[in-house]
Amino acid sequence: MNSFISYFWLITRRITAGMRFHLFSILLVNLFLLNSCKKHVPSDAAFFIKPTLISVKTTTATPNQGSGTHKITDLWLYVDGKFQGVYPAGNLLPVISKGENVKINIFGGIKNNGISNTRLYWPFYDFITIDTLVPNGKVIELPLTFKYMASTTFAWLENFDSNGVTLVKSSDTENHTDTTWKQAAPADCFEGKSAEIGLTGAGKQAFLESSIAYPMPMGSSNVYLEINYKCNERFEVGIVSGVTSKSTLFVSPSDTWNKIYIQLADAVNRTPYSTNQKVYFRLVSSTETPYPKMFLDNIKLVYL
Repeated sequence: MNSFISYFWLITRRITAGMRFHLFSILLVNLFLLNSCKKHVPSDAAFFIKPTLISVKTTTATPNQGSGTHKITDLWLYVDGKFQGVYPAGNLLPVISKGENVKINIFGGIKNNGISNTRLYWPFYDFITIDTLVPNGKVIELPLTFKYMASTTFAWLENFDSNGVTLVKSSDTENHTDTTWKQAAPADCFEGKSAEIGLTGAGKQAFLESSIAYPMPMGSSNVYLEINYKCNERFEVGIVSGVTSKSTLFVSPSDTWNKIYIQLADAVNRTPYSTNQKVYFRLVSSTETPYPKMFLDNIKLVYL
């Protein structure tokens, strides 16, 4: 009797296991069929903008905006007021349009203080607006020309092309012993004429500053210095009021002409405060570079 019960239990268990497997198989098939019958939802329609040339247009009228040289490294893209992303300046810009007319805003982006991980859109350039309808998948090629915002103040411009140069040696002669300060040779110039600053003999540092102090607004983050430069040794940039100097940045050496956007706001908003301050450039000799040189062009002090 006991063996009959054991045999019955074994058969029942096998049948139950088989039914479970059968039901599980049916469930999988049904899920597959349901998924296969799901309605296909097409992806959003998109087209692409390919910048053919990126430039900055300036005016020499009032106010004189100086050189149009730039170092726009990124493009910040907005579509219908919504941020879409930051793209390297040479890349395609994808625009989600859903097959409809869209309004596109493009901002020029830079490396703040020349540092790769501190990128931002340059607040002094007005954004470019494009209002268009383009077929899905199409690539349109466009030149992008930025202009300075009308609200930009150009406090100081120096391109070294005029007779009256506004960058001078420090009034403290101890700051610039054995400093050479002259117009660069044509082969070393960037755009028109450029300045060459160096050290000779036993000189330890060159210290140059703007010939006058300029007003710089406190409480604003948008106080910047634009410069084109090349140098064989790093140099320091900062602001000075009276005998008090406030360092802002050490610019790394560059064998070729480069452009950098230097944020002065931190120094401006640091004590001691002053309503008017000069900009300075300081070059120091080292064991590795006993006779350093730096070349400057297109100095711009701008703020909003």
